[in-house]
Amino acid sequence: RCPESLRPETVRPCLLPCRKDCIVTPFSDWTPCPSSCEEGGAAVKKQSRHRVVIQLPANGGRECPDSLFEERECEAPPVCFSYRWKTHKWRRCQLVPWYVRQDSPGVHETCGPGLQARAITCRRQDGGQADVGECLKFSGPLPPLTQTCQIPCQDDCQLTNWSKFSSCNGDCGGVRTRKRTLVGKSKKKDKCRNSQVYPLTENQFCPCDKYSAQPVGNWSDCILPEGRLEVLLGMKVQGDVKECGQGYRYQAMACYDQNSRLVETSRCNSHGYIEEACIIPCPSDCKLSEWSNWSRCSKSCGSGVKVRSKWLREKPYNGGRPCPKLDHVNQVYEVVPCHSDCNQYVWVTEPWSICKVTNVDLKENCGEGVQTRKVRCMLNTVDGPSDTVEDYLCDPEEMPLGARKCILPCPEDCVMSEWGLWSPCSLPCNGSGVRERSAESLRQPDDGKSCPPATETEACTLNKNCYHYDYNVTDWSTCQLSEKAVCGSGIKTRMLDCVRSDGKSVDLKYCEELGLEKTWQMNVSCVVECPVNCQLSDWSPWSECSQTCGLTGKMIRRRTINQPFQGDGRPCPSQVEQFKPCPVKPCYRWQYGQWSACRVEDAQCGEGTRVRNISCVVFDGSVEDVGKAVDEEFCGEIEPVVDGNKKMTLEETCTVPCPGDCYLREWSAWSLCQLTCVNGEDLGFGGIQVRSRAVIVQDLENQHLCPEQALETRPCDDGQCYEYKWMASPWKGSSRTVWCQRSDGLNVTGGCLVMRQPDADRSCSPPCSQPHAYCSETRTCTCEDGYTEVMSSDGTLEQCTLIPVVVIPTMEDKKADVKTSRAVNPTQPSSNQSGRGRTWFLQPFGPDGRLKTWVYGVAAGAFVLLIFIVSMIYLACKKPKKPQRRQNNRLKPLTLAYDGDADM
Repeated sequence: RCPESLRPETVRPCLLPCRKDCIVTPFSDWTPCPSSCEEGGAAVKKQSRHRVVIQLPANGGRECPDSLFEERECEAPPVCFSYRWKTHKWRRCQLVPWYVRQDSPGVHETCGPGLQARAITCRRQDGGQADVGECLKFSGPLPPLTQTCQIPCQDDCQLTNWSKFSSCNGDCGGVRTRKRTLVGKSKKKDKCRNSQVYPLTENQFCPCDKYSAQPVGNWSDCILPEGRLEVLLGMKVQGDVKECGQGYRYQAMACYDQNSRLVETSRCNSHGYIEEACIIPCPSDCKLSEWSNWSRCSKSCGSGVKVRSKWLREKPYNGGRPCPKLDHVNQVYEVVPCHSDCNQYVWVTEPWSICKVTNVDLKENCGEGVQTRKVRCMLNTVDGPSDTVEDYLCDPEEMPLGARKCILPCPEDCVMSEWGLWSPCSLPCNGSGVRERSAESLRQPDDGKSCPPATETEACTLNKNCYHYDYNVTDWSTCQLSEKAVCGSGIKTRMLDCVRSDGKSVDLKYCEELGLEKTWQMNVSCVVECPVNCQLSDWSPWSECSQTCGLTGKMIRRRTINQPFQGDGRPCPSQVEQFKPCPVKPCYRWQYGQWSACRVEDAQCGEGTRVRNISCVVFDGSVEDVGKAVDEEFCGEIEPVVDGNKKMTLEETCTVPCPGDCYLREWSAWSLCQLTCVNGEDLGFGGIQVRSRAVIVQDLENQHLCPEQALETRPCDDGQCYEYKWMASPWKGSSRTVWCQRSDGLNVTGGCLVMRQPDADRSCSPPCSQPHAYCSETRTCTCEDGYTEVMSSDGTLEQCTLIPVVVIPTMEDKKADVKTSRAVNPTQPSSNQSGRGRTWFLQPFGPDGRLKTWVYGVAAGAFVLLIFIVSMIYLACKKPKKPQRRQNNRLKPLTLAYDGDADM
């Protein structure tokens, strides 16, 4: 009786962790041993191979093997022997008689064709003599020993050799010329003077080359002109070394012809550089003011300090001499101790004035009153106080009172003298002692009255009326030098001070009376470091160019620090090395041309031969430049070596595949250098490059006869560690594009783990064949908007049912116009399995996602209704205007009518 749709699941998936064995790659190929010969005594090379763990064991899987790296020694390579042919000058032309040439006897001949020979020897690379057999073995065939020549006959016209062609002026259309002259009796022979047969001049059009100059590389450092200058820009410099002022910086200039081939810079009428003026700013030292006057001693009693200062006028810049350590207001101080006599300034009081009674008794002029006196700070001299000074020079705490209460005794009162001095407190001040003072009776009172006590006592309290005393020392002064000295040895001093227990400095006599011990040293030697400017050596000569040719060569010059700076001396400049680009020179090399097509003799297919030539190319010295062909005369002084190999391969066998045959394509280009990396870090095994030869299968029936794809590897050391990550485009329907991307942004094939590849297809299985159903992102069949899902007992979509509609009558044209809206559950997305609820609401959007027409009508009606209500409120609240007297007609009342329009 329970509904099938509410039945709980009885089976659910669960995860049982699988056992993962360790997975390692196969061993890589052995790294190659050196194939070429090596110099004698070279160390034995080793070759290695490795493998990498690509999955660690888990859940009890098989452990990884212990050996991931293997190494073995290479066989000893043969010892190199380097030899070369050395050719000598051609000897004199020797006549070869006609009968010898014709292999028959004849008359004696004195002119005609001949042969000239030369000597050829075999040399080692170091120039030493070697056996000819070694050169035949290692340096190729013997160069020609003889060549034909001509001995002119007596009747022949004799001419000198052609001169070199004159130089071209560089303009297109120019002509260059070479000449020769008649020799001896030939000058008088008419046939020799025939310029048609024996021309004496030969003209040749200059090559119409157009050259363009381009700057290459970076600017050099700013380089000052060399020479002795004592004053530069108004500033004296030491010795011959210029450190600042106007210099020049250089940028190399490359010259190219109209075929973009690098040529000598002289073709562009350039000396090889672009020059630009530059300025090396001169250093400016820190500038301080003169010393100020010494301040007063900081204490008017006891030991203190006095100060003088300098303030900053100009900060250093461009490596000038630095400032000494400044405070927060850019001042530097010099402090010395000072001692002020505690009795130098004393308070001096005048006698008390007559007691003035404040409450005057009319009968008797006596009672309480006030006395005053003048208190002044005066300079104390041997003869006593002399001059009045400012009050701040005396101790304010010791200042006597300038006013006090007094009693003017009445006739019958007792008259007492002034109080005497307090007796001294006994030391130590531990609170048990007392002090007292006394006064004398000057007049006895009348009968019935008594005199006040003649003695007064008070407890001795520490730091109130009882004090302890102890020695103290001031801080050290700055290092004091002798007069007119600015550096060197000096003395730092400090002074002894007597300090009361409340921290106040007092006269030294208080400590001296107690006989306290003095254990401090008052003077100590010190050293003020003398300022020493940095001293540099002269610039070294420019080094040889780092490259014999090309665009990137540079020259360097250096200088050393002969004397480091000390103290406040001028510091050393940071630049002790300068570089300058070398003039650009074209690089030339021999290079293979393209292989010709494979030619098979007397057949259409099969094994044949192909050939190639070597040509001279010019390049800019970089590895990337493939070079451009030039005349072979530019490589005339270069040994014919291609890719470092003297033995050149100009012909090889090849195969023209017959119909139906399988064959291998040419080798592909070497791949990028691939390092062995784990988590973006190189394992240090070196890199590998790979190339391959693809197999072309013309007939699938012969596929079993085809060779396997050929692969070659070689080590490399210029690779990088990359990370590989799967990328995916947004979903379009049930599909998307998935690709592997390298960490440098390049999309690649391979590199990403296949097991982690994201899905590229999310179509439903089984497909959504029901009407109005589609496959959602969750790979489940869902109904379109306006339809509700009817599910089967196993949770699959059975059909899509149309949702009922809401009928809304309108009064636009007085007809029963009906506007409908599908009802869906607003609490859930339409793609989910919804539609079972009965919560209805108007659907303003159509199936295409646009607003329906009736929504605009409702919005317009609401706006008009809002304007109407605002107008009504305004008219109802507005005060009516008083009618004008000239008008007799009355204002008509406002009549409003509502026609019941639903849109209003």
